Amino acid sequence: MRMVRRITFPWVLCLCCFCGTAAGAVMANCLGDELIGQLGLFSSVYYGSGILSRIEKRRLWGYVARQRLSEFGLAVLVGLTPFSAAGFAAIAFAGGFCLGFLHAAMTLLRGLAGILSFLAVLMPQWLCYLPAWVILAVRAENGLIDLKPRDWLLPALLVLAGTGLEAWVNPWLLCF
Repeated sequence: MRMVRRITFPWVLCLCCFCGTAAGAVMANCLGDELIGQLGLFSSVYYGSGILSRIEKRRLWGYVARQRLSEFGLAVLVGLTPFSAAGFAAIAFAGGFCLGFLHAAMTLLRGLAGILSFLAVLMPQWLCYLPAWVILAVRAENGLIDLKPRDWLLPALLVLAGTGLEAWVNPWLLCF
């Protein structure tokens, strides 16, 4: 008798993220050199943010916190819909696409040093963002409507901690 195993929702999310990563890498490799050069202009501004004053860092944190909390809120709203599983699969694909595109573009710009730059750009804050997104995504299989307010506290605190790392620690790391 043949056993048929059902693919679980976390594996579907991983597959969507992997497919998005592959699509992002292909897209970055298909772009022309001038578009990749424009990405290099952005990265030079980003790398120079380690020498900001205290007020400018506070403004940067406000901007980053608004952006990341808006993304978190949008994910929560997607999780409250009847199509939360499909919505989080699309979010996983889009997140993978962005990661693949960024990784490929940085590698095309800087060669093997682009891999280290990619890790330096993402690593501190994604140690907080990734668990928050995984908590939301795994619970979104059946919808987030049944969650109690205390269940929202840990992902929200992780997102806030990630914004602090992204605004204050990450620019300091990128100066090296």
